Amino acid sequence: MTRKPNFSREELKGRYDVATLTDDAWHAYAGDRTAQLVARYLAQCRACSRVVLNAGSGVHALNVDSWEEICVDLFEAPIQGHKKSVCANVEHLPFTAESFGAVVCVGEVLGYCDAAQAISEFDRVLQRDGLLICDFGSTRSLRHWCTPVYGRAADMITDVYNGSPEPIWIYDPEYVCSILESNRFRLDRVHGTHTWSSLSRRLGFQPSTAAKVEKALHHVSLPRSWADVTTIVAVRI
Repeated sequence: MTRKPNFSREELKGRYDVATLTDDAWHAYAGDRTAQLVARYLAQCRACSRVVLNAGSGVHALNVDSWEEICVDLFEAPIQGHKKSVCANVEHLPFTAESFGAVVCVGEVLGYCDAAQAISEFDRVLQRDGLLICDFGSTRSLRHWCTPVYGRAADMITDVYNGSPEPIWIYDPEYVCSILESNRFRLDRVHGTHTWSSLSRRLGFQPSTAAKVEKALHHVSLPRSWADVTTIVAVRI
C-alpha cells in the first residue's frame, strides 16, 4: 500500500509542539536565504489585502514591514509568542475564501503534509493577484543522484535535524509546479538553495560541513536543479 504524503499530528507532536526551537547550520542557512526571498517578493505583491498568512509558522514570525501577519501552526506551543495566531492544520484552514493577500509556507512545511491538499487551501484563501511563496526538499537534489529517490514525484527520506534523524517528504519541483497549475496559480519564479552543499553531501560530508562549503562558494552559481531546497513564487490568478 502506498502511503499518502503527510504525517499525523501525533507523529509530529514530539518534535514540533515546543515553545523554542534552534535550527542547525544547514537549516539556518536555508532559513536566512528564504527570509530574504520572502521580504523581496512581498514588497512586490499587487494584491489589495496586506494580510499575510504564515502557514506552518512554528516559532518563526515573518515580521515583514507593511504586512499584518496571521500565524498558523498545528500546535499551540510554538505560536504563543506571535501577535495573531491560530492553531490549525494547513490542509484545512479555518478562514473564508480570499482572506489573504499572500501566503508564505516555508521551512519545508510541505514536507510534513499533503502538498496537493495544502496548495488547494492556499488557492482558496488567497485573493486574486495574491502571492504564494512555498519551499520544499527536492527529489532532484544532487545529493539524491543515483539513488532510488532521485526524480520521484514524492518520496519520504530520513534527513538530519539538529543531529537527530528526521523523516520528511520531498518532491520533484515539476510535480509541485503541476499542482500549482492545476489550481489557480501562475508560476512567477523558482529559486534553489543548497547547491554546493547538496554536492558536498553527495560526496559524504556532514550537513554542518556542507553548509560551510555553501557559504564559502555561494557566489559561484551552480544549476538550480541541483538544489536541495526549492522555493517557488506563484501568483493566484
